[in-house]
Order: sequence, then C-alpha cells, then structure tokens
Amino acid sequence: LLLAYRLSKKIVTPLNRLNLDAPLSNEVYEELSPLLKRMDAQQRQLKHQSEELKRKREEFETATENMSEGLIILNEKGVILNLNRAAAKMLGLSEDSVGKDIFSEKTSVNLKEPTQIALSGKNTEEVFALRDGNCQLLENPVSTDGKVTGAALLVLDVTEKERAEQMRREFTANVSHELKTPLHSIMGCSELMENGLVKAEDMPRFVSRIHSEASRLVTLVDDIIGLSQLDENAEFPKEEVDLLALAEVEVGALAATAKDK
Repeated sequence: LLLAYRLSKKIVTPLNRLNLDAPLSNEVYEELSPLLKRMDAQQRQLKHQSEELKRKREEFETATENMSEGLIILNEKGVILNLNRAAAKMLGLSEDSVGKDIFSEKTSVNLKEPTQIALSGKNTEEVFALRDGNCQLLENPVSTDGKVTGAALLVLDVTEKERAEQMRREFTANVSHELKTPLHSIMGCSELMENGLVKAEDMPRFVSRIHSEASRLVTLVDDIIGLSQLDENAEFPKEEVDLLALAEVEVGALAATAKDK
C-alpha cells in the first residue's frame, strides 16, 4: 500500500501541475501529447471565435450608435438585448435598460401593444406624439426556423417629415391661389375683347395686360419648378431686387380684385 501510494503520487503530481493555458509547454508524458495538442488547437479555435464575435459586436455597436434612427432588439420574452443611443433618447430609456423587460420600463410612448403584436409574429407600424415632435415606430418579428425568437423595433423621428408635408400642403394651396389671380385677369380681358366691349384705343392696353399676366403665369410656373428642384439641393443664382418696384407691380395686378372687394 505504501509503495502504491508513493508510486501513484509520483505519477499524478506532474498531471496536477499541467499548464492548461499553454498545453504545448508541458513536457510530462509522451502519451499525453495527442491530448495536449488537441487542447491547444481547441483553445486557438475558441480564441479566434471569441475575437470574431467581439469584432462583429463592435461593428454592430458602431453602426447602431451612429444611427439617427432608434433601434431596440428584444428576445422572445420582451427583454431588451440591445438599445442604441437614439432609441434611448426618443423613448426616454437609459443604458441600464439593457437586460430588463421592456414591458416594465417607463417610456415616453406606449410600447406594450405594438411589442406584443410583433412578438406574436406580425409587423406593426404606429406614429406617436413626443414632447417635441413625432416618432414613427416600426416593429418586426425576428424568426428562426419558423419560430418567433424576438423582435426588432425601429424608431424614426418624423417631425421634420411631417413639417415638410404641412409646408407642401400650404404651398399647394398658395400656388393655387396665386395661379388663379393672373388667370382671372386674362379671362376677364379676353372676354371683354371677345364681346367687342373694348374700344380700339384701349385695345393695346388690354393686350399688354394679357401679355403681362401671361408672363406672370410663366414666372410662377418657373418658380414652382425651381422650388421642386430645391428638394434635390440644387444651387440657384442670387440677385438683388427692388422691393418697392416689385410691390408696385403686385398692387397693380391685384387692383381690380381689391376694387371688387
């Protein structure tokens, strides 16, 4: 028993002293070389995979943190897996919200119903009013092998978009009004001329008026085309104008309408 104890201790002690962090640095028993080589290969593979995962995570975080849109990734239970800065700012969340249930977090908008719809496997889209604007929430389910494993929430700040749409509506209404004025003037003059109610000596003045209003219509159309090109960030030449002369022209153009009113 004493001999067996000493012999087994002598055999096992080198095994207990193996440096598993650097398997190939161990010189113990030749019979262990295949095992140590296999361990070294697996460690190098795990290290490579870990570095690859770290690199992809850093790329993902760099991309999402520099997005102007908010992005939230949830698992199938509604736990926040990832949250970028834009989403936290718009929804009133904090970085500590990662790892917490989104249903228990206080947000500036109600995410419960659209999130439940997304986790049930359906896409949803809603617009919410924020304190200083509006946001559009797009929620899409994330599926793996036909099973919903989470959801992706995209939050868009649509404040400027809605303001632009409002400006477009106002612009359309203003353009319609501006186009009617010269058209009514042209129609009035041409109708008088057609019915022979214009004296011969007044004919040049009426023709000049028609020409002037037609030129104004062309200018308005050119302005509309120019404004539409502003959406494409086109550059336009600038020039000084005489505001008094411009105002006098407009007063003359609106004189008949003003007199009727």
